[in-house]
Amino acid sequence: MQTTIIEQINARKILDSRGDFTIEVEVFTTEGYGRSAAPAGASRGLHEVVAFPEGGIEAAIKAVNDLVAPELIGVDAADQNEVDQILHLVDGTENFSKIGGATALALSMASAKAAASALGVPLYRHLGGANVKTLPYPVGNVLGGGKHVKGLAQDIQEVLVIPVGARSFVEAALINVKVHKELARLIPKVFSGFLGGKGDEGAWVASLSSYEALQLVKDACVLVEDDVKCEVKIGIDLAASSLWDPEKRLYVYRRDGRLRSSEDQYQYVVELVEKYGLAYVEDPFHEEDFENFAKLTKDVKNCLIVGDDLYVTNIKRLKEGVKIRASNGVIIKPNQVGTLSDAFNALQYAKDNGYVTVISHRSGETEDETIAHLAVAWSSPLIKTGVIGGERTVKLNELIRIEEELKGRAVMSRRFISVIGGEL
Repeated sequence: MQTTIIEQINARKILDSRGDFTIEVEVFTTEGYGRSAAPAGASRGLHEVVAFPEGGIEAAIKAVNDLVAPELIGVDAADQNEVDQILHLVDGTENFSKIGGATALALSMASAKAAASALGVPLYRHLGGANVKTLPYPVGNVLGGGKHVKGLAQDIQEVLVIPVGARSFVEAALINVKVHKELARLIPKVFSGFLGGKGDEGAWVASLSSYEALQLVKDACVLVEDDVKCEVKIGIDLAASSLWDPEKRLYVYRRDGRLRSSEDQYQYVVELVEKYGLAYVEDPFHEEDFENFAKLTKDVKNCLIVGDDLYVTNIKRLKEGVKIRASNGVIIKPNQVGTLSDAFNALQYAKDNGYVTVISHRSGETEDETIAHLAVAWSSPLIKTGVIGGERTVKLNELIRIEEELKGRAVMSRRFISVIGGEL
């Protein structure tokens, strides 16, 4: 009997890193087992799939038991496309509003894990094939703001660091930690009220202006570079849709006390790129402003311009962006589209069109390590999954294990380095 045939499915509610309920699914095949849970974001794109159906988590669990399980039992879990097509057919809506996108993702990932288990191979090998060997650079959130800290810090949602000079993943992960620790020593020099608070993703929270925040991270990077003799670049996630007031047609910077028009926003982002040597800028404009994304991508050099809310891992949105070269990078979050197949199709389309892909966590995370395997299986140059905190380090530690398992075959991706003007 085929070992990857699905025999049983269980669903339950568990707590995510914010203490909110999310769904976890177990899939059993004849000789395999997979368990996976869906994350949740705080700043969600308008065009993401619906996380849970009407009725919430209880309705999602009921949908698994009553609607999905009868259709998936007897299906080959190793056929990811078939599993994911069944999820779409059972739901029957464009945005997974019947069973929930979180429900679909947990089922999709758990099925993939069960198939890998039955076949006796790691998930990254099952999804990526025998020759995968590329490790991503970790993008680490070290100073949090925006919705992740409920307005208690700078308006920029994330100030990020990327250890572009690292020669291995384990070295890169440790360098991000060093910057995080160094920053804790520097913040009190600017904000005396700093008590060591952290936001949703483990980044420090301090009452700082945006300029103060960026300068502190730059200073921390310089100190760490001197110590480890390795270049560390700075990036930001502006999460500009959270700043945009559609009625006023202005970006509202509450902490900084500034209102910015679209033109002002463009000039502000260019200023930040030039002043702080930014190598990565995510969501600099609101989620419908393809034109300013394209203008910025054309005008700035040696910097990755990344769309998250702009695309929400949706291939239709991505095609719209590719037509005008709205960015040169894209965030891939499987829970934005509901299945691994949908996420992979968006990622592959982006790669085929020269985009740098960034596999990403969400601010409300679980101990699920799947995205670490996706980054390797799909050869993503970057992974955005935090610096500290158990729900973050579980992904980082899994990548350290994968790097060790690959032994001498493992290499760090050079695609991102080439975009920002580094040496190949």
